[in-house]
Amino acid sequence: MADSLSKVYGSGGMSRRRALRLAFGLAVGASSGARLAIAQPQAAPSACPPNIGQHNMMAVGVRSVFLSHLPMFVGLCNDRAHFRTEHRFQLILEASFEKPRTKRDVTELYKQDRLQHPDTRMYTLEPGEEFALAEVFSPPTSGEPRKSFTAQVFRGHLERGGEVIHRLNRITVRVKRIVYAHEFRPEDKRPENLEYILFGTPDELFLAHRIVAPGDFDQLLPVRVPDQQFSDADLVQGLRVAVSGRPNVSSGRLRAGQVSAAQLLRTDAQARAITLQPLRELYFEESELAIPASLDVPTQEERDAGFEH
Repeated sequence: MADSLSKVYGSGGMSRRRALRLAFGLAVGASSGARLAIAQPQAAPSACPPNIGQHNMMAVGVRSVFLSHLPMFVGLCNDRAHFRTEHRFQLILEASFEKPRTKRDVTELYKQDRLQHPDTRMYTLEPGEEFALAEVFSPPTSGEPRKSFTAQVFRGHLERGGEVIHRLNRITVRVKRIVYAHEFRPEDKRPENLEYILFGTPDELFLAHRIVAPGDFDQLLPVRVPDQQFSDADLVQGLRVAVSGRPNVSSGRLRAGQVSAAQLLRTDAQARAITLQPLRELYFEESELAIPASLDVPTQEERDAGFEH
């Protein structure tokens, strides 16, 4: 059933990769096994494109559902002040799922599927409509922020052969709250030390690597913080965490079983020392965040982590 649905709706539809290829074309080698790379555009666009597109997301969590947008950098607009892609955002939000006609909440179906497939690290979500991602966290000139969109959920990575979950193939995603939102800017400098966004629920916490500049990496993993109890109020927004003495490079990222000292960076008080106990890595990607992006050849770190393209 899932295979037939994949054929009907597409195993990834207009993915970020396909959109990038259509926009810039491909430099394809002579052999079928040649590396695919983004070709340089013939002419720079006159202005930045709107951030309207299909914004695929990772899904994590069993206590609640959290969605993390899959970002890219691509290149600079003519104004040199913005990245020339609609995916120039790191966005984490809490959501629920429902059937469009009946309004029946089906979030539990997703949670059950995760529990039934404990070896599946990645779950992804593909919106069924194009929209400007900023509408979700920044209201337009008039009106309210976007609170919902249609989607389907995949077991695995939807852009890499993921399988549609047929009970979640046509759902409405309800945005419950924005955990973290940041638009990448060319002038932003990557921090020297490793930094993460801590989010989740008091009994189920996650870390997302804080993405700042091209050459960064995307990473999601569950974590325990044994010396700190967080409340729902503490976790309304993502908390910024700096890992002591670790360089901000993919080879230095947190790994399962590595207990690390860290600092909880607070805007209203001094930094607080905490301990991080990372669990199994759920997602890791770095080649898509380079300029130019390498769409079909994984880096050595991705291979070693088992996240081949």
